[in-house]
Amino acid sequence: MFNTANWMFQYSFCVISLIYLIPNTDAYTREIVNDKPPLQERPPWLQTCKRSNPNENKCFRQLFEGCFPALAAGIPEIGVKGFEPLSIDQVSVSKGSGNLVLSGGFQNLVIRGPSNATVRRANLDLSRRQLNFELELPRLRIRAKYNLKGNILLLPLVGSGDVAMALKNVHTAVYTKISLHNETTTGDEIIHIDEMKVSFQVGAMRIHLKNLFNGNEILAASINSFLNQNGNEVIAELRPDLELGLADIFHGLWNNVFSKMPTKLWLV
Repeated sequence: MFNTANWMFQYSFCVISLIYLIPNTDAYTREIVNDKPPLQERPPWLQTCKRSNPNENKCFRQLFEGCFPALAAGIPEIGVKGFEPLSIDQVSVSKGSGNLVLSGGFQNLVIRGPSNATVRRANLDLSRRQLNFELELPRLRIRAKYNLKGNILLLPLVGSGDVAMALKNVHTAVYTKISLHNETTTGDEIIHIDEMKVSFQVGAMRIHLKNLFNGNEILAASINSFLNQNGNEVIAELRPDLELGLADIFHGLWNNVFSKMPTKLWLV
C-alpha cells in the first residue's frame, strides 16, 4: 500500500533541498573573476586596527561591521557588487538515481536582508591563520524562478514558476582558514580565504512555491502547507548540506572583497 505520510516527507525533503541550493561539492568553490584594481587609499568606512593585535578593544569586530553599509551598496570602483539585495544568477539541479530523479534549476535568485546583519563576534588571528565571525540576521526574504522536471518516487514532477521564502532570526557562525598573498598587479598583501565552514540556526520559516504539479492548486496547497508546518524539522535534517551550500556561495564573495582591500590600509 502506498504510504502517503512517507511520500509527503520524501517530497518535502527534496523541495527544501533544492530551494536551499545544495551544491555539487565537486564544484567547490565559486571564485569571482574581478579585474578591477585594489584600493590604494583608505576609504572613510574602513577602520584601522593594530596588526600585532587586531582584536584589541574589539577593534576588528568594529572594523568588520563598519564595512557592511559600503558592501550593501556596492563598491563599483573595485568591482564589488552590492550585497543588498544579494543576487545569484543560476543554480543547476541534477539528480538521477534512487527515488529522486530531477533536472533543471533555479534562476534569478534575489535575497534581501543580508545588510541588516549584526556582527556578534569577529576575530582575526594572523598567527593561526584564522578569521572567524558570527552574524545575526532578523529576516531574510528570498525570491527566485524555478524550472524542474523528473520524478519523486513513482510520481512525475514537471513545473516552473516562482519561489518565495522568508527566514526569521537567522544566526550564522563562519569559521575560515586564511593565507596571506601578494596581489598580482600591485604586489600588495591581501588576505585569501582557503577554507570556510558555516553553521546556522533558523528561528522560523515561511515558504510558497507557485505552479507545483503544473498548476494543480489542491496538491500545491497541501505541499506548501506541509512545508510551513514542518520547516524547522526538515531544515534540521538537511543542516550539513545547507551549511556546505552557504560556504560555497560566501567563500567566493568574501575572497572578492578581501582581494580588493590590501592589508596595508587596515592593519597598521
